[in-house]
Amino acid sequence: MIEKNVPKYIEIADWLRNHILDGTFQTGERLITEHSLCEKFSISRHTARSAVAVLEKEGLVVRRQGDGTYVNLSLNTKRKNIGVLLTDPCCYTFPNMISGINEVLSAQGHRITLGLSQNKVEIERAQLLSFQAANIDGLIVEAVQSALANPNLDIYRDFLARNIPVIFVNTYYPRLDCNYILNDDVEGGRIATGYLIDQGHRKIGGLFKLDSIQGSLRYEGFVNKLYEQNLTLDEARIVWYSDESEDHLFATEQLSLLREALSTCTAVLCYSDRVAHKLIEASPRLGLRIPQDLSIASFDNSIVSRMAIPSITSITHPGAEMGKLAASSLLKMIENPNHKIQHAYRPTLVIRDSVSACF
Repeated sequence: MIEKNVPKYIEIADWLRNHILDGTFQTGERLITEHSLCEKFSISRHTARSAVAVLEKEGLVVRRQGDGTYVNLSLNTKRKNIGVLLTDPCCYTFPNMISGINEVLSAQGHRITLGLSQNKVEIERAQLLSFQAANIDGLIVEAVQSALANPNLDIYRDFLARNIPVIFVNTYYPRLDCNYILNDDVEGGRIATGYLIDQGHRKIGGLFKLDSIQGSLRYEGFVNKLYEQNLTLDEARIVWYSDESEDHLFATEQLSLLREALSTCTAVLCYSDRVAHKLIEASPRLGLRIPQDLSIASFDNSIVSRMAIPSITSITHPGAEMGKLAASSLLKMIENPNHKIQHAYRPTLVIRDSVSACF
């Protein structure tokens, strides 16, 4: 049946694609004729021709002059089962990442088996074992607590030994010789810190995540920029936290420690928009006005950064683009085991209302 809110030719193209990918229409066989499509779905010849044109553009079919349209002989019709293991569905980068992955894989008829690790190594292991049992063809994964030793590397090495390609997104395990796609977090830390310095801030603190390589790299960029500008690093202004302790950081009983760390700061760089938003919410209890007393910059340029009051100056994250590149790269790795990718997006800074000048 054709859905009312979807163009008819798209619905017909979807029907044709599904029947090609499930083997109903075999490679090398002549495709159902446009006339037969018109009769089957009560559509015009133009609609049928447009649907077939979609498949031709995708490379699923080829037209032979004077002979009709055939399922592409060079097409590998085997549907791939792709495992996707991300950390946190509540993370604001999750929907965009999944959207990008799905856009590439579903368009080619591949299946996605989604797993969530909740950033816990024991859940990650259970999910990886499940993927092993499911005989996946490839894996897109976000590393868990990547700054810490990981006991699950044996499973990743088993995937690689069996020529099942693995590609990491956002972060990866340095002890693995792996493919990855991520943001240049060192450069992001440099850019955000540089902007705060350009606004006159010299006493800059930081809230960084200690169990993620991203936290270490963002801190590295932060420190490098301070030293480049001949500014000193006051470690008393730096607060380190883990995934487990993030919420506790803003609990009432901990506010005195946070207040002390920020007491001499005019600005602070936060590991993520989520933490920056929590700091803004806690600011009245800390006796601070944002940005009058304390300017804030952070990472990810998420919906949180746009909805916060004041809106948060934030480093961009590629989101859906990262997901699409990961999916397309994984498919290339499946076809060519020698295909390698280690790509870092260069971030930019989106300036909003959470930073004020300090001159």
